[in-house]
Amino acid sequence: MYLVILWFSGLNIRKMRRLIIFIVLLFIFSCNKSSNPPAVNETMNETMNESSAEESDSNLTAEEIFSTSLVQEIAGVDDIDLQIYIEEQFYNLASKSDKVTLDRISSSIYLLCYVQGGAKKSFILQKYYDPVNDEFIFDKSVTDINASDIFLKK
Repeated sequence: MYLVILWFSGLNIRKMRRLIIFIVLLFIFSCNKSSNPPAVNETMNETMNESSAEESDSNLTAEEIFSTSLVQEIAGVDDIDLQIYIEEQFYNLASKSDKVTLDRISSSIYLLCYVQGGAKKSFILQKYYDPVNDEFIFDKSVTDINASDIFLKK
């Protein structure tokens, strides 16, 4: 359509060729810039994320792996204070057990259970805020209940 208008407007062939080449090059470069760099950037970001994840996993101690597995993977929360508390209070007790789990009962109450030598041990972990010291503290108590007692009707 545009070619017909240009043809009838009296432009000579040489000017029309230059204009067509300019429009085609402009179209090619504009399409090229919008499609390629994000793909390259996404690939680079994925590679960097994978390498940083591998580095962070390889730098974790056994205690950190234990607490991260329980808090982030099983309970599905991102609570550094809880991870530190579990590392300090439960790693020595539960790291050699057959099974360990952490269930989130509420935003501040967790149930940690582990099986060691056929005996099941359960602890209720309660998270508190200490406004005087501006920090979070935890309290643990031994209990006989388990996750199925709390979440399932019998």
